[in-house]
This record gives sequence, C-alpha cells and structure tokens, in this order.
Amino acid sequence: MMDDQILQKLLDADRLPEKTVTLPRLGIPVTLRGLTGKQVYLLRERCTERSDRRGQKSERLDEEQFNVALIAAATVSPNWGDSRLLAKYEASGGEEVIKRILLAGELSALGDEVLDLSGFNTQLDEVKN
Repeated sequence: MMDDQILQKLLDADRLPEKTVTLPRLGIPVTLRGLTGKQVYLLRERCTERSDRRGQKSERLDEEQFNVALIAAATVSPNWGDSRLLAKYEASGGEEVIKRILLAGELSALGDEVLDLSGFNTQLDEVKN
C-alpha cells in the first residue's frame, strides 16, 4: 500500500462502523455505532470509582454503569432519551431508561457489541517484510 493510499484511509477514518441487532425479548432493532478510543476512555473514567483508605488507593470500574454508558453513547436508534420513555419510566435521562428496560444479560450483550464495533477483540495482521 502506498503512502497516499494510507493517508487517504486515515483521512476517511472518522466513519465509524454501525450494526443493527435485535433484542429478542422486546422484538426491537437497536442500531449501534462504534466509539473512538477517546470516547471509551472518557466513559471508563466516568464509571471508575476511586477511594483512598489509610493511604491505600484503589480503583474499581462499575461494569454495569460502564455498559449502560457504552450503550447510551453508541446507540443511533432508538432514542433512549425520548420524552415519552423518560415520562413512562420516570427517568432523568437515556441511561436511566436503559437500566430500567434492559435485563442484565441484554446490557452485557449490547455492551459487548459496542466494544466489538469499537475495535476490541480485533486481531491484527502481522506485516512481513
């Protein structure tokens, strides 16, 4: 691959992959879009609880909250923050709606789909000279 071709691919890299999956229990399609490294990093930071006890610092990722945040950030459709859903579930935002509607396994499965679309679990090819 020539340098110009590589550069063109990098210039086009802002097109993120999308995938539509169906939630069998609800019978609805959910369209997800991959997230950039920066987006995933910021979500992970937001969902990490830090504590300092007697000089011992510790960090713990709230995995449920992280999956919910991933799903909310990556969902193209449906609009989890639609005013009708917020009213029905007495929720303050889309993430709260997601927590109230989806089962734990559905949260995990959708979170895994977002991570796959975002390039996690991707195998890289080795370039041989």
